Amino acid sequence: MSETLPARTRKPRGQGASRRGEILEAAKRLFTEEGFAHATMRRIAAEVGVSPTAIYLHFADKEAILKAIAEDFFGELLVVLHDTQSPAGTPLSRLRSGLHAYVAFSLERPDEYRLTFQTRNVKALEAHCDKPDVADQSFTVLEQAVEELVAGGVFRPGDPAVIAESIWSMLHGVTSVVMDMMPRVQATKEALVDTVIDTIIIGFACRDLHS
Repeated sequence: MSETLPARTRKPRGQGASRRGEILEAAKRLFTEEGFAHATMRRIAAEVGVSPTAIYLHFADKEAILKAIAEDFFGELLVVLHDTQSPAGTPLSRLRSGLHAYVAFSLERPDEYRLTFQTRNVKALEAHCDKPDVADQSFTVLEQAVEELVAGGVFRPGDPAVIAESIWSMLHGVTSVVMDMMPRVQATKEALVDTVIDTIIIGFACRDLHS
C-alpha cells in the first residue's frame, strides 16, 4: 500500500541550520504523535515542505534525526547542569541544585525527554550508534558531584558510578511520574520532587547527616 502524504507547499531552498531546525521540529511532532516506528522520512519531508531527496542532504535516516534530537536535548541540559555547579555553594547544595535543574529542564521539554528515554527509542539510538557524547558528559556532572561527596565523607562509601546511576534512576522515575501521571498522584509536583530529592540525599548520606 502506498503511503499517502499530506499536501504541503514546497518551500524554497533555505539556510542549512534553519532547514535542519525545521526538520528536527517536524520530526519531533511526528515521532511524538505517531510514534518513532511509524514515522517515515517521506512524512517528515512532507511536514517540512521539502522533497524526500532534500531531507537526506541533512540526515541519513530517521535514526540520525532521533540522534540529533537527543544530542540537542543533552547539549542544552549540560549547559543547565554546569550553571548549577557554582564554586560558591557546598558540594551538597550543588548536587541538590543539579537534581532540581534536571527535573525542571526535562519538564520544560517533555517531547524531547520522552523521545530520548522511551525504551523503544533508546533501542533505535543504540542500534544506530553509541549514545551521544553529550549524554555521557551530562552524567559525568552527576558522577563527579557524587565522587566529591563520597571523598568528603558526606555520602557513605560506595562506587560513585553506581550511586550516580541509582540517583538518576530515581530522578528519572519522579520526572516521568510528574510528566505523565500527575492526575493519579495526591501530592503536588513540587512536594513530590522535593521529597524524592530529599530521600535520595538522606539515603546516601553518612550517619552524621541523618542526625
